Amino acid sequence: MRLTRKFIAALVVGVALVALVQGYLDYNREREVFDRQMQGEAKALGRALGRGVADVWTRDGEAAAREFLDSSTPKGERVLVRWVWRDAKGHDAPRVPREQLEPMVQREAVTISDHERGYLFTYIPVEVPEPRVGGLEITQSFEVFDTYVRDSLRNQIIGSAAAVAIAAILALGLGVVFIGRPISKLATKARRVGTGDLTEPLDLKQRDELGELANEINLMCERLSEEQAARARATEQLRHADRLTTVGKLASGLAHELGTPLNVVSGRAKLIADREVEGEDALDSARIVGEQAERMTALIRQLLDFARPRAPKPAPLNVATLAARVCQLIATIARKADVKLVPPLPDETLRLEADDGQLTQVLTNLVVNAIQAIGEHGTVEIVARKVDQAPPPYVGGSTSTGQAWMAIEVRDTGAGMDDATRERIFEPFFTTKEVGDGTGLGLSVSWGIVREHGGWIDVASEPSRGSTFTVYLPIALPIAPGTAGERGVE
Repeated sequence: MRLTRKFIAALVVGVALVALVQGYLDYNREREVFDRQMQGEAKALGRALGRGVADVWTRDGEAAAREFLDSSTPKGERVLVRWVWRDAKGHDAPRVPREQLEPMVQREAVTISDHERGYLFTYIPVEVPEPRVGGLEITQSFEVFDTYVRDSLRNQIIGSAAAVAIAAILALGLGVVFIGRPISKLATKARRVGTGDLTEPLDLKQRDELGELANEINLMCERLSEEQAARARATEQLRHADRLTTVGKLASGLAHELGTPLNVVSGRAKLIADREVEGEDALDSARIVGEQAERMTALIRQLLDFARPRAPKPAPLNVATLAARVCQLIATIARKADVKLVPPLPDETLRLEADDGQLTQVLTNLVVNAIQAIGEHGTVEIVARKVDQAPPPYVGGSTSTGQAWMAIEVRDTGAGMDDATRERIFEPFFTTKEVGDGTGLGLSVSWGIVREHGGWIDVASEPSRGSTFTVYLPIALPIAPGTAGERGVE
C-alpha cells in the first residue's frame, strides 16, 4: 500500500499545483481586464468632462469651470474627479510625482496604477486659456476589485479543495483496486517463491502491466518447478552413484569379512554331513552354523540397506549409535589400511532429527576419505557433541548470537590440505586422487545432504597436520524432500 499512498500523494500535489497555477493566471488575467476596464471608463469620463470644462472655462472663467466640474462629477467613493495643475503645490497638486506626468505636456493622457494605496489615477490634459499645464485627475478605488478578488479566491480555494478531495478519493479507490491489492498479491507470491513454494499460481484478472507480470511469474514458477524436479532427480542419481561407488569399496572388504564365517559354516557342515560329530557336538555345530549365517546375513543386509535408494525420511536418531554403525561398516577397509577407527562413546543425549540413510552416507564418505588421506598407519576419530554456534551467512546467520547445533567431527591424522585444495573440496568432480580411485562426488554430495538438513560442513586442515571435517546439523529439522542442496556463496 505504500506505492498507493505515494501515488495518491503525487496526484493530490499535482492537482493542488495545477489549481494554484490556474488561480494565479486567472488572478493576473482578471486584474489586467479590470485595469483596462477602469482605464477605459476613466478616459471616457475624463474626455467628456474635459470638453465641458474647457468650454465653460473659455466662456465664463475658472470659477465657473470648477463649479461645472463639481456639479458634473459622479458622486460616490468609487470615482473622484478634481482639477489639478501639473506644477502646483498644495490643494491643486496631483497625487502622484510630477515626473510621471510629463506626457501631459504633450497633451497625452496618463494612467498610473498604485496598488499599494489601492487607487488608479488617470490624468486627462485640458486646454484652458492659461499658460500652465492642467487637467482632470480621476481617482478610482480598487476596493470593488479587491472584494471581487477575495470572493473569487475563496471560490477558487473551495473548488480546488473539492477537486483535490475528489482526486484523492478516486486515486485511493483506483489505487487500492488496481495497484495496492495486485502488488500485495505479487509480494505474497514472491515471498512464497523465496521459500521454495512454487505451487498455487497467482491469479490477477486485470489486463495491464501488473497482470502481465503475474503471468510471467506463473510461467517462471512452472519452469522453476520443472527444473527443480529435474535437479532433484539428477541430485538423487548422483547420490546413488556415489553410494554405489562406496558400496564397491565396501564390497571388496566384505568379501574378506565373509571369508571367516563361510569357512566356519563349511567346516561345521562337513563335520555334520560326515557324522564326525554326534549328540551334543552336532547340536553345537548346528548352532554355530546358524550364528555365522546370521552374521553374514546382517553384513549383507547392512550393505544392501546402504546401497538401496529411498526417499528421505526424517526421524529421531542417536548420533553415537549411527557413528558406531558406520565404523562397523567400514571396519574392513580400515583394517586393510591399518587405520584405527574411534567411534564416539554411547550417549543417549546425542539425538537429533534427520534421515538415517542420508546421514549414514555423509559419515561414510567422510570416514572413507579420511582413511584414504591417511594411507597407512593412523587414526580416524568421530566426535559428536552439542554446541552453540553462529551459522554462516549462507545458512541464514545474520547475528553473532549462537544457536544450538549438533557438531559431528571426523578427525584424521593424514597429510592435510593446503588452502587452494581446501577451497575446492566441495566442488563436484574435484578430486586429488589418482584416476580411477575417486569420482570427486563424495564431498559434494555430502555437502548437499547436509545443506538439505539445514546445516553446513566446516573444514580445518593444514599440510602434514591432518584434517577435521565438522558437520553442523540442527537438533530437530523437518526436511522438505526435493529441496536444493547446493553450496551457498560464502
